[in-house]
Amino acid sequence: MCFFIVIFSPTIYTGWIYLVSKRVKLKKKGLFRTAVMTFCINSVLAYFLFHLAFDYFLVSKVAEKDALAEKTLQSAVVTQKKYFDSHGRYYSVGPVRGPYRDDHGLTVHKDVIVLVEPHWDKKLKRETFQAYALHVWGQDLIAATQEGKVVQVPETSEVSPSVRSKLINSTK
Repeated sequence: MCFFIVIFSPTIYTGWIYLVSKRVKLKKKGLFRTAVMTFCINSVLAYFLFHLAFDYFLVSKVAEKDALAEKTLQSAVVTQKKYFDSHGRYYSVGPVRGPYRDDHGLTVHKDVIVLVEPHWDKKLKRETFQAYALHVWGQDLIAATQEGKVVQVPETSEVSPSVRSKLINSTK
């Protein structure tokens, strides 16, 4: 709202002068045309500023937040592998929202939500874990694969909406 007021303040000012000139019976030619031209110029300026903000600044910030979630999940995978090597099993984490640090070395950054659930893989007949992370202000859901690789989960997958809502709703 403040952005609109700042961008369209010349239009508001010329519109106010035009309306006052109608009430005072001041006959100045060109006041309406000046108000319309000011509105057109402000509209073009607002259009370019919106595209600049959404195409360049907002996209880079969202990518930065998603990269932070990916880094946090990589830390969780490394921590799980270290714990498995020393104890022979995986441990459960969360869902937890950062800032968070546990006794095993897992560090969750601010506004990142992490969920790690150990489970039994019936095909490989061994213990494994599922790990998910997302940033509150990010866009992508990040998951760890069976091999420990960190990948982005497509929004069209059947897992994405349910896990995403579970993470966000459980850490409000």
